[in-house]
Amino acid sequence: MKKYVLGGFLVVLALVGAALFKRHELFRRAAHLPEFTSPGWTASVVDVPMRDGVKLHTEVYLPEGLARAPTILVRNPYEYLKPIEAMQCQAMTRFGYACVLQDVRGQMDSPGEWEPIIHERDDGLDTLAWLVKQPFVDGNIGMRGPSYLTCTQWTVADALPPDVKTLVPSVFGTDLRKVFYERGLLRDDVLTAWATLMPGRGMRQAAGKDYLAAAQHRPAIEVDEKYMTKKLGWYRDALASSAPSSPYWDTEQMRQFRSAPERAKVPMLFVGAFFDPFFMAHRDTWDRLATRDQSVFVIGPWNHLGLTSGDSDFSAAPGRLDQWPIMLEWFEHTLKGKPLVTLVPGTVQTWGVGDVAFQTHAKWPGDIAPTMLELGGGAQANSCAGGLLSATPTATEPVEFKFDPANPVPTRGGSSLLSFAFFRNLGITPGPVEQGDSCAREDVLTFRGEPTTTASRLSGAARLNLKVSSSAPDTSFVARLIVEQNGQALLVRENAATLAYPTADVTSPQSVTPGSEVELSIDFWPIEWVLPAGARWRVDVTSSSFPALHVHSNRAGAWELESGFDVATQRVISGRLELPLVGLPSP
Repeated sequence: MKKYVLGGFLVVLALVGAALFKRHELFRRAAHLPEFTSPGWTASVVDVPMRDGVKLHTEVYLPEGLARAPTILVRNPYEYLKPIEAMQCQAMTRFGYACVLQDVRGQMDSPGEWEPIIHERDDGLDTLAWLVKQPFVDGNIGMRGPSYLTCTQWTVADALPPDVKTLVPSVFGTDLRKVFYERGLLRDDVLTAWATLMPGRGMRQAAGKDYLAAAQHRPAIEVDEKYMTKKLGWYRDALASSAPSSPYWDTEQMRQFRSAPERAKVPMLFVGAFFDPFFMAHRDTWDRLATRDQSVFVIGPWNHLGLTSGDSDFSAAPGRLDQWPIMLEWFEHTLKGKPLVTLVPGTVQTWGVGDVAFQTHAKWPGDIAPTMLELGGGAQANSCAGGLLSATPTATEPVEFKFDPANPVPTRGGSSLLSFAFFRNLGITPGPVEQGDSCAREDVLTFRGEPTTTASRLSGAARLNLKVSSSAPDTSFVARLIVEQNGQALLVRENAATLAYPTADVTSPQSVTPGSEVELSIDFWPIEWVLPAGARWRVDVTSSSFPALHVHSNRAGAWELESGFDVATQRVISGRLELPLVGLPSP
């Protein structure tokens, strides 16, 4: 009987193995990767001790037929990513790499207390100290992984052992001020959503309703205990730090983390996404990277998951698996010494909306003199007919609208969205989403340009300069840069400013007298976008975008302590749109 049971077990094992090999072959073909070089892998589990005695669950995947191999380290906090990362580790072994996948402290099978970032430096350095001593490592180590998996890379980037030859930071940046806040407005769909998902061990993927309730609750300082299962010190610290000059951002840990790029010593492959909430922080990290001349930054029309989403035609654009050839080429170069084929050190490679190939830039964005369009025709701006965007200044009257925080303008696409990655039932979609009838709302002003006569490219960061006033002592103005093309009104960028933080260089809140005129600038994140002839530029101006941004109370002071709100009368007096446009040759 035992013989038959053992025989049956071996048959099942063989079938499982065959299924895995088939899956990897399908993956290889879908990603357009070269032939595998290793027939398979072996797997084992090690509990790696940290300096305080905690042992972290670590899975080791080794390529068959190789005693020593270049090694990839991945440190992961997400249980839903674990099977995906395990499969990717197995795929790496088929190309002749060892791959080590570790559960970070306090998540999945690793003991200890989960607290974002706090333990990652010590645990990461201890793991690397263990890894360099392993007999299967050939002296060449790389680290990879997106989002928080990149965070674990940056925490150790300035103290890597010589065996670590490269990092692959993806969709993450080290200046978290640029991630959590937009001119004093909390990015709820990033920080509040993530805190609701992961207040402790495990992921609360069914807590989407808790997240939306938390994002609407006032005062915000209470939402952790009401909707996140417990009091979260790190979340409250962030809520109390809306000013870039807040002491929280100047703590030793935050300074060390933020300055990691300047102290980096290895070349890196950055993989970024135009429709990712970490995009500006990621780009800022690139700009400060000490090894930038040896590194490459690849940016695609992706969201935080490396996928295309929204209502644009992305049929010609690369998708998630198309990032694998880039990563594999980089590891073959940095860990095996092979020449680069498509990547050029010291450059930024972009695939924008409407592109049909990657564009390589020695500097990105470049220095492009902006095209200026004036806001006019204010009398029509309160309707979808719209006011004007004109190269010729047009006499116009100020235009007003009421901003009621109880009825915020719904978010429709954009880059400041993260909750879609884990709260799928909320229907929140990042990217260039069709704006529908949003211009019909009474609290949305619309300004529209004339159809273009030739094709052009938006290459870099647009800006909207406004002269405004409000009946409130502090309030927000949100602008949406939109392209009307091919029968659609697609969101290009959405950003905001407040009276307290009217321009990017203001680091402490400004005091404003209600009714006084304020000049503010809404700086749109840079992007590459190809406009066909006949397209129109459009700008919508409002005061909210929920849940991407926390809805302003129209009151001054510590926003996280405010329990109420006021209705405000907003006035747009004048405005100018700056567009870094490049003409394109006729097809």
